[in-house]
Amino acid sequence: MLLRRELIDEREYQRRIFESAKNSNTLVVLPTGLGKTVIAALVMDERLTRFPGSKALFLAPTKPLVNQHLRTFSKFMDSTSFASSGSVKKDERRAGYEVSRLVFATPQTISNDMDKGVIDFSDFSILVVDEAHHAIGNYSYVRIAQRYLADAKYPLVLGLTASPSSDRSKINAICKNLGISNVEIRSEDDPDVSPYIKKKSIIDVKVKLPPEISSLALRMNSIISSQKLELAKYGFFKNSMNSINRTKILLLQKSLQGQMFANRNNFYAIRGIILTSKMLKLYHAYDLLTTQSFGGFVNFMRKLLDGTTKSDKELSKIEELSLIYEKACKLLEQGVEHPKVEKTASLLLESLKNNEKAIVFTQYRETVDTLYKYLKKFPALRPVKFIGQGRGGLLQKEQISIVKDFEAGVYNVLVSTSVSEEGISIKGVDLAIFYDSVPSAIRSIQRRGRVGRFNVGKIFLLITEGTSDEAYYWVSKKRESKMKRIIKDIKDNPDKVYQDGTLNPFV
Repeated sequence: MLLRRELIDEREYQRRIFESAKNSNTLVVLPTGLGKTVIAALVMDERLTRFPGSKALFLAPTKPLVNQHLRTFSKFMDSTSFASSGSVKKDERRAGYEVSRLVFATPQTISNDMDKGVIDFSDFSILVVDEAHHAIGNYSYVRIAQRYLADAKYPLVLGLTASPSSDRSKINAICKNLGISNVEIRSEDDPDVSPYIKKKSIIDVKVKLPPEISSLALRMNSIISSQKLELAKYGFFKNSMNSINRTKILLLQKSLQGQMFANRNNFYAIRGIILTSKMLKLYHAYDLLTTQSFGGFVNFMRKLLDGTTKSDKELSKIEELSLIYEKACKLLEQGVEHPKVEKTASLLLESLKNNEKAIVFTQYRETVDTLYKYLKKFPALRPVKFIGQGRGGLLQKEQISIVKDFEAGVYNVLVSTSVSEEGISIKGVDLAIFYDSVPSAIRSIQRRGRVGRFNVGKIFLLITEGTSDEAYYWVSKKRESKMKRIIKDIKDNPDKVYQDGTLNPFV
């Protein structure tokens, strides 16, 4: 036995799920903060004890999450462990896989090593897939699970997620891709779980755009409409002009890029890629203006109009766009800002008491920068920026240091992009502000899961009236409600899952 049980607060529902999961490939659906890691530790300990000399592979989507799991398991499992990533040399990774019984890694690293023969799955008796809702499409989880199930002498898969999907077909795909034959689900309403749920107070806070910003938004919308006409001129969406949206633009761009990669270069494909790029930049600018921050909008427009790409140069020739930028610069100098910025500060100042701490979630780095600068003005607030690693972001060691300092109280406000939404455990968060709405039920659930893990938590949802905030708010609620119905369906009819090892009966 490798598990230091005296260090684990084992609960009855965790024990029941473990007993179910130790002998069959299982998807565990459990609300955030209720100990999916403990269940994984119990199953890993049982497998490594049952098959002496075997190993465990624990996959997580990001390097910070991988290293967090390594630190956690090193505390309560007495065994050699190793964290693998692209920053570790190939020979060192190979050695790590051979001598360590507990291997933690990102799926991208394992997928590459699998293809190059750096890792051999034969001696791994357990594969843990954290944030298993990613196991769809071309995500590396899928290839790894299939190869593992084929190569391991004693294979077992354990998938972990708090939020599988609001789409039945995707849940079915997750189970099929991971070889799942057993689903263990607990909700916040289950009697064996409810005593451990920390209540969260969720409050909707609506704001209105000031007339100055609303006027610019109307002008931006007119430019977007003119670009839709340009798309139609080249035969794109000719018969469905009114239904064009960002998602359709993205799909069209992806299709056109596919044609380019297939060497089917033609004038219309090239022109279509430029036009879709222009549209996506205009949509982004419009979102910054209406739902994010005026300062962020001005900064983005400056970069756009000074840009060197073909799409940037074409946009810079639109006289109305330059006039909007000039007007926005003047308004910013006069102190005009999106009302959410001031509202965020007032909510933090009113709500944070004593040594309490808060996270502010936003989708855009531009907004992180604006909020950070604004919140620094208040002596009672000690904000810090927390962003991802790409494009001039934070290094992994910087992210770890910030989380430690935040937990220790050096900072009391973490202004974060989506990097803190998924999986990462941040202790002592009493309050969250969702600066913008996201249409994903999974992301909404993960955001809420960062708050009140150990104490009662409070969440404020900021919604700008008449914008995509409102639309995304209702889309997210609808999808989350649908997800709960699907999960209840599966939970109430477990025999259907066991019959053929899939979720086909529910699709």
